[in-house]
Amino acid sequence: MYVQRTFGDKLNATFDFIKENWKVLLKYVTYLLLPVSLIQALSMNGLMGMMLGTADPAVVEAMFTDSGQVVTFVSYYGLLLLISLIGTNLLGALVYTLMRLYNEREQRLSGIEFGELKPLLYRNFKRLFSLTLFAIFMMVLMGLVIGVLASLVSSFSVLFVFLLLFVCLLLLAPLLLWGSIYLFEDISLMKAFSKAFRLGFATWGGVVLMAIVMGFLASILQGVTTMPWYISILVKTFFIASDAGNGIGTSAGYNFMLYLFGVLQAFGAYLAMIFYLVGLAYQYGHAAEKMDSVRIEEDINHFDQL
Repeated sequence: MYVQRTFGDKLNATFDFIKENWKVLLKYVTYLLLPVSLIQALSMNGLMGMMLGTADPAVVEAMFTDSGQVVTFVSYYGLLLLISLIGTNLLGALVYTLMRLYNEREQRLSGIEFGELKPLLYRNFKRLFSLTLFAIFMMVLMGLVIGVLASLVSSFSVLFVFLLLFVCLLLLAPLLLWGSIYLFEDISLMKAFSKAFRLGFATWGGVVLMAIVMGFLASILQGVTTMPWYISILVKTFFIASDAGNGIGTSAGYNFMLYLFGVLQAFGAYLAMIFYLVGLAYQYGHAAEKMDSVRIEEDINHFDQL
């Protein structure tokens, strides 16, 4: 983990880790994230079903005047957000748990059982969930500050907001290492926050490039698993709009197929995100070794075992 690498070496390390441990990753991602995907697809399809009806003005009026429709819409949307939040944090906790054990166990991940994962997984999930909530709070607060400042300088609001957003993006890039630091190291949330800035700015280009490349790769893989669901939604929209096909678009069989495609889409998105998480973890390891010489310190602390 803690090795200074060129960008190409970091990519190779990412792919090598996934290639070596894909069976373990797939096993535990399926075990933990497939149930989440089942619920996520249910809420996503329910929400999409309501949105498809908004093409009719009468339906839109009914949605905003009927309290039952409003409650249903909010329930679907809230459930989708909550399940997505849980799934994303659970995936991050799982991947970084496996990576940490991979670095600490002599036999790597060979023969690892869930009981061995459970304590560290639970700890990582709690830490990552609290980090996510704190990050959301920071983003909301930042949005309010930007809005207030923009209103105070209304004559230059467009240029000012653009420059302010650009500065925020520059500042937020180092925070991509925040999760890796907080989960791999036994430090507090705020110490991980400050360390993310220190390591992130020192390797800013590598952080951004890794996020772009792995994000692009993940989006391609996610697009492949999303395509069946997306095409099915388009077909259903066509049938509803044209009132054709003898109710094919609204039949129980078609909706069940759409649900299965929704599960595939959600689960595929989680699988694709693994590349992004592992890539950022190796970027963190590179930055930590470059700035803090973590590997040398570990060798000194375990000198008697060398």
